[in-house]
Amino acid sequence: MVTTEVMNKERLDRYILEAAKAAGYTDGFGVTGCDLNLKLWWAAYTRQSTREQAENDRLSEYLLTCAKLAKQRGVVVPREYVIYDALSSEDFNRPGITRLRRELIVGRRIAGVIIPFQGRLSADPLHQLTFERECAYYGVQVIYGDAPGGQDWGSQTTRLIQAQANALRVKCNRDNALAGNIARVLAGKVPAHRASYGYTYRADKIIEPRTGRAKVLRAWWEINELGPDGEPVWESQAWVVRQIFVWLGDEGRTAYWVAKKLNELRIPPPFRTSWAPKTVIKIAGHKCYTGKAEYNANGRFVNPDRPLGDLTLGMRRTLIRPKPDGEKVTFEVSALTTEEQWVRANNSLRERGRGRGKQGKRIRALFRGRMLCPRCRKPMSVLQKKGRDQVYYYCRAHYCLWLKDPCSFNRFAPGTWDDEIWEEICTMLSNDAWLEQQLTAESSRAEDIEKLIRLEQVKINQAKIRIGKVQEGWEKGFYTPGETRTRIADHQGTIAKAEAEIKGLQDQMMNKDLSTIEAELLREQIRSLRDRNLRQSAFEEKADLVAKLGLKILPTEDLKSRKIYCRLNLAQVNKGREQYGFAKVTFGGAEWTERRTFELVFSLK
Repeated sequence: MVTTEVMNKERLDRYILEAAKAAGYTDGFGVTGCDLNLKLWWAAYTRQSTREQAENDRLSEYLLTCAKLAKQRGVVVPREYVIYDALSSEDFNRPGITRLRRELIVGRRIAGVIIPFQGRLSADPLHQLTFERECAYYGVQVIYGDAPGGQDWGSQTTRLIQAQANALRVKCNRDNALAGNIARVLAGKVPAHRASYGYTYRADKIIEPRTGRAKVLRAWWEINELGPDGEPVWESQAWVVRQIFVWLGDEGRTAYWVAKKLNELRIPPPFRTSWAPKTVIKIAGHKCYTGKAEYNANGRFVNPDRPLGDLTLGMRRTLIRPKPDGEKVTFEVSALTTEEQWVRANNSLRERGRGRGKQGKRIRALFRGRMLCPRCRKPMSVLQKKGRDQVYYYCRAHYCLWLKDPCSFNRFAPGTWDDEIWEEICTMLSNDAWLEQQLTAESSRAEDIEKLIRLEQVKINQAKIRIGKVQEGWEKGFYTPGETRTRIADHQGTIAKAEAEIKGLQDQMMNKDLSTIEAELLREQIRSLRDRNLRQSAFEEKADLVAKLGLKILPTEDLKSRKIYCRLNLAQVNKGREQYGFAKVTFGGAEWTERRTFELVFSLK
């Protein structure tokens, strides 16, 4: 028996027993104690798409249909051969169907398989044809509850047409649900799906007397567990969300530290059984916590750079990519963080990337994810020789043969560069006056950007108030419909322009600037490390400082020199340091570098 975590054994056993009793076939369906070495038994397979569907009682109907078909055919289905999945019909790589195909059918351990409805097998005609071909080859009979099961041309064509109809039904259901949720947002409601972590979905409904159906008058997201003072209750979901942004954005913590802290507090996560860095990063990336939630903003797509593999298992949509702006709709919810704090948290996570917080990795490499390939400019991976302490950086894209254009760089940068580059960084950070000047300048620049963002937000609020006054004036007859449309369009243009300006400022802050808090934390960290000798810092302290400085290392193709890129302008400190082996400093040049990024070129002797 194969079940998923959404269906426990006791519940499935109860459904099977009830279905056998209702069909009057308790001695032939879900029978226990069968000798599974015999090849005369049949299997029954059924499926539901989601966890939510698995929580209803529709499965009992599917099993009842299987029991009736088994009784009509006079076949016996052992309890071990009743197989259930709770996964989408678009993916044929399910635990239950894999066991049915690889173990029971290929192993010739069953004589036939019962499927209550054709759509329970798959909504993809290719999956159905493949499955039926396998069954025909291994001599396993297939019985459907809603389609002919013969191997003649007419039966096969009927099943193929019905498979196409099932695929169309799935598409129509998805399109209708999408259109319905967009209509709800445009009507001032929230989409009819589960609220994000930290919120609770609420709705006001009435029962229409004529149809007897529920009609949603108002729907919104409510902050989860607010106390009498209007603040989230300690250790509630909303409290966790706020703390995540404080830890990431204000205190500069890593996602690994946050996950460990939440596990120590014994706070249950939204998924899994314990907090993981991925869960923290996913929550921090949701824009809804700023008060501006988005619907239909992203979609799942197939990754064309991955090997195709077994086509009969389907092509999994593993990439999440933004949809065109015209398809996205936004709705307002109660904010749990500010725009600035959200930007700081996500900027911090992006700067850390794969080069920080990996304390659990066996290979310790200071510039993991920050050593760039000199040809493709992608982060290089880390390799350690088996049984030795030697560490190397190499371009993984050179060995990904499934890529359209694999990298041609096949040399290895030595891991001894870590200590050499750190020595160079220590020399650069030894100038107190320069460091104070640079951090003060960065802090001042960040404050200016934050002020500009607040000014644009004031413009948006004022424009919304004016739109409300225009609508009120039209209702009272002060404006004609034409004047109302013109005035509202002008204010909406002001809002759109301000939102675009805010997005540009946020991108500038995220991509190029240190925030006020980040600059202050960086100043304190460098001072603390220098008081204890910067050159003798622990590996975790070095990795933390490297991430906050945003260091990138670009070696030359001959590996005889390298360039160091940083978020701060370190050109001033390099002047007059030729005696330390520093070469002339140049600026810009590469398209991927950031504004005020410096290049320090070091020749390797």
